[in-house]
Amino acid sequence: MNQRTLLLAACMCAAQYAPAQNGNVSQWVGVWEGQLNDRPGMTVTLGNDAGDLQGTIVFNFFGPEGSGEAHVIGHDAHVLTHMEVHDSTLSFQAKQGDSRELHFSMKLTADGKAVLNCADCGEAPSIELNRIP
Repeated sequence: MNQRTLLLAACMCAAQYAPAQNGNVSQWVGVWEGQLNDRPGMTVTLGNDAGDLQGTIVFNFFGPEGSGEAHVIGHDAHVLTHMEVHDSTLSFQAKQGDSRELHFSMKLTADGKAVLNCADCGEAPSIELNRIP
């Protein structure tokens, strides 16, 4: 093969890959909220302003009110790292307070809905996330 044929083949491969990558990334961009016991338990914020998908996850902490009702008393924010999109699943990591990396997967289930799972959180349940309009 000559150099021109190799260049043409490389461009064709890149052209086929780029639209799928952009389409996959754009479906994740936005603010996603997860409820725990009918209260806002976490927020995942995703954007691609710098060209690559980036984001944060914020966990809310609850405490009792004077009436015994739980309310948010604090937040724990983390930057998402090692982000990878594979079809309808986004995988990422976030550091816990003790610097341990937690591994998460977020799977799209419907338009504007996803399920978040933590592989390192023991018996933690899956959390349903809704994209905030």
